[in-house]
Amino acid sequence: DVIRDGWQSQEVKDALDLCLACKGCTNDCPVHVDMPTLKSEFLYHHYKSLRRNRKRYAYAFGFIDQFARLASLNPELVNLVTQTPGLSHIAKFAAGMDQKRAIPRFAPLTLQSWFRRRGGSANKSGPRVVLWPDTFNNHFHTNVGTACVEMLEAAGFTVVMPEGHVCCGRPLYDYGFLDLAESYLRHTLRTLKDEIRQGAPLVGME
Repeated sequence: DVIRDGWQSQEVKDALDLCLACKGCTNDCPVHVDMPTLKSEFLYHHYKSLRRNRKRYAYAFGFIDQFARLASLNPELVNLVTQTPGLSHIAKFAAGMDQKRAIPRFAPLTLQSWFRRRGGSANKSGPRVVLWPDTFNNHFHTNVGTACVEMLEAAGFTVVMPEGHVCCGRPLYDYGFLDLAESYLRHTLRTLKDEIRQGAPLVGME
């Protein structure tokens, strides 16, 4: 009962909602308490024990990779809806966003599409590196991704990029979707297993 009541504590849940999962406190804490991991585990058990749905923003931001994937089918239309006064108000309400916040614009072309259209890496003879097309650089900040590809090629590397939908599942941890996060990671390992076994470095972007 104590464990059950602990998982169901609304006060603990409200407090952990303020955690940004930046791991800053983990480094500063004398005993290195891992708050982001604690938050993920707590929210997973909290909603599982209560058998209730999360708030709208948890689904909107937790599954941002899936929404971005859909938006990439027609980014111009999605941007029209999310950037037009009135329509953006409805979109923010549906996502559980504060009306003062702005919804970011989707790129007209994903990083993966750009890479595929150019025929892959321009450098075919250097050591292979895998560039990870994370959701934000793939769907929003593609200029960061293209610059990274060109920088790696200029340094003599052959750039490889996963095809199809891949996601690290990072946003899922923030809202306790740990079962789904695990399935994302298993899919990633299956996708990258050949490159991993060959020892190719995996490059991430910030």
